[in-house]
Amino acid sequence: MGRRFAIGDIHGCLKTFRSLVEDVIQLERDDTLYLLGDYIDRGPDAAGVLDTIIGLQEAGWLVYPILGNHERMLLDSLRSTQAESLWLLNGGAATLESFGVDTPRDIPRRYLEFIGSLPLCRVIDDYAFVHAGLDFGKKYPLSESSETTMLWGRECLATPDLIGGRTLVVGHTVTGMESIEASLSTGCIRIDNGCYQGVRLSLGALVALNLDTRKIVRRLNCEEFC
Repeated sequence: MGRRFAIGDIHGCLKTFRSLVEDVIQLERDDTLYLLGDYIDRGPDAAGVLDTIIGLQEAGWLVYPILGNHERMLLDSLRSTQAESLWLLNGGAATLESFGVDTPRDIPRRYLEFIGSLPLCRVIDDYAFVHAGLDFGKKYPLSESSETTMLWGRECLATPDLIGGRTLVVGHTVTGMESIEASLSTGCIRIDNGCYQGVRLSLGALVALNLDTRKIVRRLNCEEFC
């Protein structure tokens, strides 16, 4: 049986993502990789990140992505000029540039269909993966949490008994390495270290969680724009 990993917000940082997967983790064919959303925006190569994820899946690798709030903003921008403006203000322009297009409606349909197919969460025997968080005020957080909470929530709180004794793993909120490490012993593990921001203080790495050992590995941002 292979190893299991989860990776947080990539945000268009293709070189860093590929280095983390190929050089640091050294992902193998029987390993499983869970991706927590926000593949696009802000960083320089959102198109390349999506190509890599789609290509791994098409080649039979065990890669399981979920939806992030930035993918949701892109989908919303297809239906509303107001939503498009909001998306552009939150890094969408970098995604358009990576595709070489002027509007979200010009992004090739295969990418939009891929994003539209992504689930809000994934659940395995010992972990639950969601981009931002769950509502533990609900009796059944996995089925009753709103999309807003799952994509935009900021509280990293978890009651494992309400999700079958599982540990919750989230991205979304940029978190320093010391706080990420501290969360490893809790019911809610954060793994977004703000890779797209570039290396500064305790930020700027793309983080992977080894789900079998509950250990963190990371790759500092290696994009040319930083």
